Amino acid sequence: MQEQLKQLELLVSQAAARIQTLEGETASLRQKLRQQEETVARLKESESELKALREWKKSTVSTLKKLQTRVEKEITRAQEKRNALP
Repeated sequence: MQEQLKQLELLVSQAAARIQTLEGETASLRQKLRQQEETVARLKESESELKALREWKKSTVSTLKKLQTRVEKEITRAQEKRNALP
């Protein structure tokens, strides 16, 4: 009976140690999960910013092309006027 009690106490002690180890691992994994969630949130924010920058770039390029066309037309007109002068 005494031997069985010692074995039971040993098993309980081992189980308690294992539970403590698992709790530590769980806490560590939860921290890693929080970090990953924060990384995902930053990534989504960066993707959103990138999308906005791409839209801005597209709009800006379009505006610059229109401006370039106008400037080229004005240069052509000015050259034609200069050539038309006697």
